[in-house]
Amino acid sequence: MNVFIEIAILAAIVSLLRILTFQRRGSRFRRGVSFLAWLLACAHVVLIFKLPALALPEPAAIVLALALVIVAALLLRARGNVAHLLPIRRP
Repeated sequence: MNVFIEIAILAAIVSLLRILTFQRRGSRFRRGVSFLAWLLACAHVVLIFKLPALALPEPAAIVLALALVIVAALLLRARGNVAHLLPIRRP
């Protein structure tokens, strides 16, 4: 397995764990944002299980690993709050 695939899987695991451990602590519930967080978590689960079986070429593996590392870093900075990653205007 490619080292970039392993980095991508690790970043997907970190992102998934951060989304799953998010606590609202009094912030308001937004149905659309929570649905988006659920979709993001589902996509990360699929990536975790499907990436080892895929034979991605080197450039695609590098781009995927870079994108997942950026998403993981943003989610860690936002403490798992997907709403902070979206350009939503707050009233």
